[in-house]
Amino acid sequence: MTRSRTSDAGVTLVEVLVVLVLVGVLTSAVALGVGSGGRGTGLEREGDLLISRLNRMADEVALRGTSAALVWGEDSYAFRVREGDDWVPHPVPALARTHRLPARTEIRVGDAARGSLVVTQDLLLSSGERARLVLGSGGAARQMILFDGITARRSDDAS
Repeated sequence: MTRSRTSDAGVTLVEVLVVLVLVGVLTSAVALGVGSGGRGTGLEREGDLLISRLNRMADEVALRGTSAALVWGEDSYAFRVREGDDWVPHPVPALARTHRLPARTEIRVGDAARGSLVVTQDLLLSSGERARLVLGSGGAARQMILFDGITARRSDDAS
């Protein structure tokens, strides 16, 4: 004999978590698609875009259960995922393309002008500590972004 569920039994925790993850992914997709419009400086827009992309990458790591990485160079950055022994372009179109930074804009993590930040399947950075990404533009203007493997956010301390 099987018992049927009553209509007021509610939902399971797994169902609630699946809905929350889907809402987060859809929100990230909308944020990437809409962008920041014409607000703020070019550097602020680049910072907003990088924050949105890092958060989307973390969401995808949680959904797919596979490591992902931000790979940056002097004038660009891209997102990669682990596939076997190789790193391949991210399967999400918004993250798959290499993003070229505007002229005279650079990205640094610590003192490194190029490198990679790997987010493991456990949503931890492979370095074991929070990353400080700095977007700079020729002069003194800078945007500091803190990323812990789960959440990217702007920091008020741009020093």
